[in-house]
Amino acid sequence: MEKVKNRVAVITGATDEIGSAVCRRLAGKGAIVVAVDTDREKIDALVAEITAGDGRAMAAVIDPTNGEQIKKMIADVIDKAGPIDILVNNFDYLDEKLVDVVSDEQWHRAFEQNADPIFFLTRAILPDMKTRKYGRVINISSLSYLGFQGLSSYAAAKSALFGLTRSLALESARNGVTVNCVAKGDMATAGMDEATIEKCIKAIPVRRMGKPEDVAKAVGFFASDRSPYVTGQTFFVCGGKSIHFSMSI
Repeated sequence: MEKVKNRVAVITGATDEIGSAVCRRLAGKGAIVVAVDTDREKIDALVAEITAGDGRAMAAVIDPTNGEQIKKMIADVIDKAGPIDILVNNFDYLDEKLVDVVSDEQWHRAFEQNADPIFFLTRAILPDMKTRKYGRVINISSLSYLGFQGLSSYAAAKSALFGLTRSLALESARNGVTVNCVAKGDMATAGMDEATIEKCIKAIPVRRMGKPEDVAKAVGFFASDRSPYVTGQTFFVCGGKSIHFSMSI
């Protein structure tokens, strides 16, 4: 069981299926959840759901690439809930195209949506964690960072999180802050057709699609007081699919 009671946890991309699952899990374990996203209606609905179940949550609607909005959000969180203990970076934008037809704009957008917000938010929140000698940063990436046909820009952006996670872990290790990455595999999400699901399952050793809750459980471990000796790691939640890849990392 996660030990996150009374910890202040900022979760970005909170209204997608994985972000919502993380919010529910941490709130259910006693954390004070700050749900961050760009859609006011969806985020208010999520917070209302959590608080109706006796969880503690607040909403923050910001542009995660806007430095001033990030600063204001941090100040509001500290004022209303206290210092930030946990940061879960959950950003996911996928544009499936072969590299020879990826435009400059599409390439830049992949990084602007998948990597830039993680850098901006972590840069703003990490210093206080280091000063207080406590913090948990979890970056949610994708198995696709290992390379998939038609996902060159997405894989490149997600691969950036691998290097960022390891570098941040080294920079923060002596300050009581851990930084880890959760790489998700094929997830069963709303709108997927049966043909796609069946095709994906054939490549997954456990023969089922992942659920957002599978990712949330891994995030919960890294976010908790049970993982102080784990940092700089990338943890695959993929039903064993990563076994098919030859890796030296």
